[in-house]
Amino acid sequence: MKKKRTAVIGAGWFGRAHIRNFHNLSKLMAICDKNEELIIRAAEEYENINTYSDIDDLLKNEDLDAVSVVTPPKQIPIITKKCVEAGIDTLMEKPMALDLADLNELKQYKDVRIMPGFIELFNPVFEKLLSFLPEIGEIISIASKRIGLYPKRNWDMGVILDLSIHDIYLQERVMGKNKIVNAFGVKKCYKDTLHADAAFIILDFGTAIGQIESNWLTPSKFRRMYVNGEDGGISIDFISQTINIRKGIDLQGEWPITKDIIYDPLRQDEPLKREIQNFLYDKELKVTLDDGLRALEIALKIVNS
Repeated sequence: MKKKRTAVIGAGWFGRAHIRNFHNLSKLMAICDKNEELIIRAAEEYENINTYSDIDDLLKNEDLDAVSVVTPPKQIPIITKKCVEAGIDTLMEKPMALDLADLNELKQYKDVRIMPGFIELFNPVFEKLLSFLPEIGEIISIASKRIGLYPKRNWDMGVILDLSIHDIYLQERVMGKNKIVNAFGVKKCYKDTLHADAAFIILDFGTAIGQIESNWLTPSKFRRMYVNGEDGGISIDFISQTINIRKGIDLQGEWPITKDIIYDPLRQDEPLKREIQNFLYDKELKVTLDDGLRALEIALKIVNS
């Protein structure tokens, strides 16, 4: 398979993870960032790769098949529009935009691949969860808890667009696309007077209830999902990639019995690598622009409620 010619726009913390994976999976031609220190660091680590501080210079001088945009969210749709107008496939890091209109504008570009960066869909443990869903019967509830350290950045957004949006698209994928009939939440501002840094969200799926708890404050990393059905339940840990399946085997009498089966991966696979592989080379994208629009619409509804 011929490797595609690529570039990464944004060389910050997560941008460097994109750079590493694009370097391994494609012919990485260039890196672009306005921050000179980040560009110097990238140039030292990756030889024979061109560096730019201006997106227009990058697009003018490089012949590219695909790019990844890993910049502050406000800039992502602006940069993406320039790339797709140049005929370049574009991977947009979440939350893709801070305004739905900016993302809607990209729907007119039909001849290029535009993919939202919904990384947790590519986590092997989530794929395993989907495969086990038939064993637990009709779903009654889904609960997600996602905790991360307070971000050292000023992106003009709160925890809902940073963390909660992951579990919005994950829960909707469990229940089936476009199944959310209502969404609302309780938000609290502790360190930020404008944007929420803790949120508790309820998603009404009609036949099931979803809840999402997210915060930037608790000093730990915690990413788990619990799916409860009529015949059993499944819990997964996105960090350890461990899955636990609970089923009743003898629920009659005075001492009902349940059985737990735990699957621990012998070797973990990197979700970002799988996501970029899908974006670059697979015939069908696992995530579409419409998926991104749907998740952002729900997240913004909660933010603005």
